[in-house]
Amino acid sequence: MHLESRSLIKKFGSRTVVDRISVRIDKGEIVGLLGPNGAGKTTAFNLLTGVYHPTTGEILFKDKSIVGLSPYQITARGIARTFQNIRLFGELSVLDNVKIAYHCHMN
Repeated sequence: MHLESRSLIKKFGSRTVVDRISVRIDKGEIVGLLGPNGAGKTTAFNLLTGVYHPTTGEILFKDKSIVGLSPYQITARGIARTFQNIRLFGELSVLDNVKIAYHCHMN
């Protein structure tokens, strides 16, 4: 098992945005998350990457909890996300953009 969430709930005030998401993603799997606008897809990714902390539930990576860790700590463990804006550094080559994304793995 590589990444697993168990009964994730995220509330903002009285509004429940993510309601009991449980998922298991094994090493090497490619998965997608589909849903209409406002369904909580981005919030789910933000939970898995540490941008938000769950109201309740567990997130395990390599059988260890990552709940409460900062995004940079989660990235250092091997989980990172990309954004829809594909022109973050338009003046750089594709290779240079990839190198920037890989910086956290460099010594």
